[in-house]
Amino acid sequence: MDGAMAAEAGTDWAPRRMPAGLGGSVVLHVGLLAALFLVTPLRALVVPEPPAISVDLIPVSAVEPEPQPTAPPQLAMQAPAEVAEPTAPAKAPAPPPAAPGAPSLDADGTFHATKLYAATMLKQPNMASVRRSLRTLASSEKVMQLCNIEALEQIRLAARQYAPDTMVSYAMADPVQTGLMLTAMGGAFRSRRLWYGVSFECVAAPGLDGVTSFSFKLGEAIPRDQWEAHFLNAEDEDE
Repeated sequence: MDGAMAAEAGTDWAPRRMPAGLGGSVVLHVGLLAALFLVTPLRALVVPEPPAISVDLIPVSAVEPEPQPTAPPQLAMQAPAEVAEPTAPAKAPAPPPAAPGAPSLDADGTFHATKLYAATMLKQPNMASVRRSLRTLASSEKVMQLCNIEALEQIRLAARQYAPDTMVSYAMADPVQTGLMLTAMGGAFRSRRLWYGVSFECVAAPGLDGVTSFSFKLGEAIPRDQWEAHFLNAEDEDE
């Protein structure tokens, strides 16, 4: 029937074929696309976005300034201190003029009696009680008391800044007595309720009614904290 229809139409019918060259080209391109798809994943075809950049703002105060070159340290120049001119040491006040009959003074500070007073003083009316006391003493004690009387008067005349009223021959050291001679190297005398050191050498008269020789040296003030240990009082106990 098909053949009759074709004969009736006057034409030959047959299926159309693509040209051999064109079909091979299509097949080749399709195979290349498939291979490209299989070899290269799709993710490789996606262009990644650039990573976000984090920016931290730093305050200006936190930025340390670059060190600037510094000038070399300058030596501090000081004006030379003015040198004070040495001043003369303060002079001690001049002692009062020596009283008539005062002892002479040697260069080493030793006074030598030029006139003796114990015998004359004992004859005065106000010394009556002293005369009575001397009669009751042994000879060695009489020598000491006579020398004490002489010492008070000699000091008063030699150093008129003092007003001596009491003499203790044995205050700071025991005196040495040889016959009529008494040597006291640790004596003390009181003046205006203060005590001062003194050393002296005294020779009593043979009749024990005065002295025949007397010399002495004045010492320093005795510290008050030493008075009690040496039985020194600011004033007499019966006052």
